[in-house]
Amino acid sequence: MAIKEVVVKQLSFTMFIWLLITCTVTRADFINISVENRDFYPFFFLVQNSPKGILLDMVRDGFAPLGIKPVFTPYPMKRALRMVEAGKVDAIIAPRVSNKNLFLPDDAFQTNISQYRILQIDSVVVTYKSDYEFFGDIKTLPTPIRMTSGDPIESLFQKQGLFVDDAASGAQNIKKLIRDRKGCVITTSFKAMSWLESPAYKNSIDVSTESVVSRSYFLIFSNKTVFSQDQIKMVWKEIAKNRDDYIYPIKLFTGY
Repeated sequence: MAIKEVVVKQLSFTMFIWLLITCTVTRADFINISVENRDFYPFFFLVQNSPKGILLDMVRDGFAPLGIKPVFTPYPMKRALRMVEAGKVDAIIAPRVSNKNLFLPDDAFQTNISQYRILQIDSVVVTYKSDYEFFGDIKTLPTPIRMTSGDPIESLFQKQGLFVDDAASGAQNIKKLIRDRKGCVITTSFKAMSWLESPAYKNSIDVSTESVVSRSYFLIFSNKTVFSQDQIKMVWKEIAKNRDDYIYPIKLFTGY
């Protein structure tokens, strides 16, 4: 074999290995994650169409030890799930969902509060000041029931024939409540407490102590992701470790 042919073959083989390594490293340096494109402050929300929020921060920190950078893309919930099922994105931040195409922690459906959730998030009832108190029966909720557009728990109220008034943000909902002095707002306990501390609202609203619904949010993976189950479980464990740390959640929440 001519020396020239040997050199060409060696160069071709070297280039092939280099491309293989480069593609592998590049692919492992980031992960595509879907997040809902609705206002669920402070857990996820959009700023100039860029997703932000506590759940995203926790996921980002969960991948840090692996040197992997999450790339978050906002979608409507149904579309986001289809993207994950098809393997077009690697994972989604969402409440638990039973689907053979998705990979969740083993205890996601075995306990009320999974060890490997990202966070447990409560939704509570905010009303204009009155004698009303929510005790668990959604049929007693004052209407209209105001909530942010796209929240999947809307169907809970619609099935009971209750009138739901959607708005793009919690800020719009609370302003409508104060204006109309009737109905209620369903929002996170974190947001409700922030309204109770606001001079603009604290003397006009009540927040019921019992939650309407409590949801575990997970980092749910597509079965078609290139990431291994060992890597995924490492991320879940890192998120759980941070969540259960005393200082970490305080630092995280004070940023919002």
